[in-house]
Amino acid sequence: MCSIASDLLAALSPQDIARLRFAAMLAVLVGGLVSGYLASSRFDLPEHLAKKIMTAVLVSFNWLIALFVIWQTQLTRQLIWLPIVGVCLMLTITAISIGLFHFLNLDRKSRLTLILAGGLSNIGYTGGAFVCYALFGMTGLALANIYLLFSLPTVYLIFLPLLKFHELRIKHASAKFKLGQVLDFRFLVLPAVIAALILNLTGVKSPGVIAKFRIIDIFVYIASGLSFFAIGLRVNLSLLKNYINLYFLLSVVKFILTPAVALLLIWLLALTGQNLTGLVKKVIIVLAFAPSAVLMVTMSNVFDLDAPLASALWVVTMAAFVAIVVPVLFFAFT
Repeated sequence: MCSIASDLLAALSPQDIARLRFAAMLAVLVGGLVSGYLASSRFDLPEHLAKKIMTAVLVSFNWLIALFVIWQTQLTRQLIWLPIVGVCLMLTITAISIGLFHFLNLDRKSRLTLILAGGLSNIGYTGGAFVCYALFGMTGLALANIYLLFSLPTVYLIFLPLLKFHELRIKHASAKFKLGQVLDFRFLVLPAVIAALILNLTGVKSPGVIAKFRIIDIFVYIASGLSFFAIGLRVNLSLLKNYINLYFLLSVVKFILTPAVALLLIWLLALTGQNLTGLVKKVIIVLAFAPSAVLMVTMSNVFDLDAPLASALWVVTMAAFVAIVVPVLFFAFT
């Protein structure tokens, strides 16, 4: 059966495979959210299961996805500025979010959740990357994957330890973060990222079976489906109205400030003589408009932040992205 499926996939063109991925991810997204919401609202499945599901995803799939995606990504000197812009944009917007949200009358958990929602963007298959494919074809999708190459390790090497420190301070006000605490099983992705970079840079080839049987795709769909189901468990439509003021503020960060900073970074590179190609600039701009990341919801659940707020922020920014931002991008670039 696996051999037949592999042969069928091998017969498809890259464009057909990308369309199949998009359709499958759309089905997983809608199916996961709706089933999670119904499981909670109609069948009384407890919301606290969302944390267990997100933790299981983090330790079972995320590290494997990070390992094989980074390992297989082709790095070239000509494109090195693309992932550099990606990580600089993420860190800059995170810093801006810290400054903006510091003055809000929120508890620490909600403020950290909002900062994660501002700094982390959905630039993968379920967000910006597929808009790049729809606008610019397979080349756009490939550039989008290169864009997030440095962002992924940065998230796991910086954000996770900081959230671990927050978790420790909640339990003990005088607690200090120690390097040995990254041995927490939720940090499996850290050695995976380091190993992937070493394997990539030393030229070691990944196992052929990974590409032949689309193992990464399978992991992505399973992890995404479970994550969307967990988000659905936390979604309470009656409570969405409680965060209306936060939606507007976050939308300004995601859909106005982030693209503006991206344009500034492109301009600064041009001043230093690093003239990016037109397509690379367009990909950066499209990805700068991406909504809040699913990983933000995962982290909020795993590290006991404001999980209901995280789910609400993700749902609203994703809806605004699909209904408003994407049509504007298509109008601007086609």
